[in-house]
Amino acid sequence: MKNFRDLYASTNASIALEQRWFVKEETTRGEMKAPTNTDFLFTLGGGSLSYAQPFDSSPHRSGRHHTSIIKKKKELTFSFSTYFNIDSTLGAADAAEIDTPVRALFKSLLGAEDTAAGAKYTPAIPNLTLTIFENGDKWARQSRGNFIQGCNINLPGDGEATCEWSGAGKDAVLVGIGKSTSTNAAANIVTLIAGDGDKFKSAVGGMVMIVKTDGVTRSTDTPNGTPRKIVSVLGDVVTLDGAALTADSDGAALTPVYLCYYEPTAPAGINDPQTGLEGSFVLSGFSTVCLRSATIAITNDHEVVNYCYGTDSLSAPFYVPGNRLNVVPTFESNLDDTLIKFFHDVQAFGDQDVTLVLGPAAGRRMEINMPKVKFKVPSYAVPDTGSIPVSFEGQALQSVLDAEDEIYIHFK
Repeated sequence: MKNFRDLYASTNASIALEQRWFVKEETTRGEMKAPTNTDFLFTLGGGSLSYAQPFDSSPHRSGRHHTSIIKKKKELTFSFSTYFNIDSTLGAADAAEIDTPVRALFKSLLGAEDTAAGAKYTPAIPNLTLTIFENGDKWARQSRGNFIQGCNINLPGDGEATCEWSGAGKDAVLVGIGKSTSTNAAANIVTLIAGDGDKFKSAVGGMVMIVKTDGVTRSTDTPNGTPRKIVSVLGDVVTLDGAALTADSDGAALTPVYLCYYEPTAPAGINDPQTGLEGSFVLSGFSTVCLRSATIAITNDHEVVNYCYGTDSLSAPFYVPGNRLNVVPTFESNLDDTLIKFFHDVQAFGDQDVTLVLGPAAGRRMEINMPKVKFKVPSYAVPDTGSIPVSFEGQALQSVLDAEDEIYIHFK
């Protein structure tokens, strides 16, 4: 369990390995919602939540010297990679075989979720936003109004299956850790020691909790799942929302308490990655194909609502699903008798029914189906030695007008 007293006292620089992510579906678009223990998301290294407000030098005539700036709209993008964690211990298909934040990500990606037998995701118009927390050791980046723009599913034959998520959002705040030795009871104000207010001064709207002297115990004023929001910051005085604070947050009596970025008490997620050692690849009508690798690039390309007058960031509803859903499968295999037959079918622009399974044939697994794919006729080069790999890139299509069935992803 994190000890916020020790983190506050440490003079070390922040450590990259302490990065962790939380993803929560928002009830109302753009209204930050506090994550709970099960909103924790296992990710791989290298993810980022990038938030900035660029500016240009003012074009006012000021000689050869820059004199002022012109601010631009705020920009928020994020990306991270995950394994496919599927709870293989479950005896029957259930939505619980994948994590709650993973379900939210797939709903944001494809739009529709069916939990009748596991969790099945099909194309529909996405209609939700996400709160995403990127927490470190001394800091947390809290963002709202997020949505998935695209996802690359990678199924290599000589590596681990991964999912690369990317998207955009409205805005974010950076929240730190501060210490209070002042009387905070009977008001909504936390008075920090001199200089610590600077760790919160642009974090209005951010979620915080009060931690007692041991650095671990949460104040009853901010129990797990119920943080406070920062209303204002004036110097070292931080005003919070909600009811007046009690003696359980009194920095003078408890000597001290800590005002910290919010993090659930006991983050928990499914740690059961299905990496591709078990699985199958089927091209309907053709015999077994040795799959060297497969990728499925799913792109929403939502219109980002960053053009409304009088606002400095995205405006509600933050995105418009105004572009076509684009599903592009690519697979690579060795040139052999089966692939020669498939090559001729592709050349005739035949419809291909493609099914990929990650996991065992029986038991908890992920199944991806694209019932109508048109593949481009590929070119290929013959290497000096070894087998001859051929890569086919396609476009997934709906089977008939309004079927909206170009892909489904089913955890079953």
